[in-house]
Amino acid sequence: MRLGTKIAPRQDSTKEAIRNAAVALFADKGFAATSTREICQRAGITKPALYYHFGNKEQLYEELILDAFNEYQKELRRASRHGRTPREKLTEVLSAMFYYARHRHHYWRMGFRMVLAPEKESPAINYVAMSQADEKLLAEIVREGIRQGEMKGRPEFIAGAIVGMAISSVLGYLLTGKPPLDKSLARNIINLLTEGCCRKATYR
Repeated sequence: MRLGTKIAPRQDSTKEAIRNAAVALFADKGFAATSTREICQRAGITKPALYYHFGNKEQLYEELILDAFNEYQKELRRASRHGRTPREKLTEVLSAMFYYARHRHHYWRMGFRMVLAPEKESPAINYVAMSQADEKLLAEIVREGIRQGEMKGRPEFIAGAIVGMAISSVLGYLLTGKPPLDKSLARNIINLLTEGCCRKATYR
């Protein structure tokens, strides 16, 4: 019993060291340019240790992506339960996206890399379905706003616009450190889009 108690933390710390090393390298260099040897050197472990915990580089990459995605979605769902009105809920969800981008920026950079890299250079992951999950959640909140008379328009279009502005903001932040990804920015984006959706369009 005591022996098991001593070994488990070491296994956990080794696995976490591998994950931390891999996500930093994948974010900086991409999947194809990162070697198993580099991951092992950075984590301070041997190749057999990596293979024991993850099987190979492809499985490690997939686990990092899927675990991060599931954690991210849980945070967004949790955020969607805050706020009294649909507009406030949208602001909370967008704020959660920004918080994740600030504090888990390696995963966002991995995400951008895997979407832009040729398919042959990375494991087969359904990027489209993953990207649509954000829009689906936002569209649900927009529909609530439409039912309550707070918003007008097509939920899918509004949700897509929010995601588009979020991605643009995050990309700018990762490249230049601007704009500040805070709740004020999230609120301004939501107000801009929802107020615009409540006004009659003028075509010239």
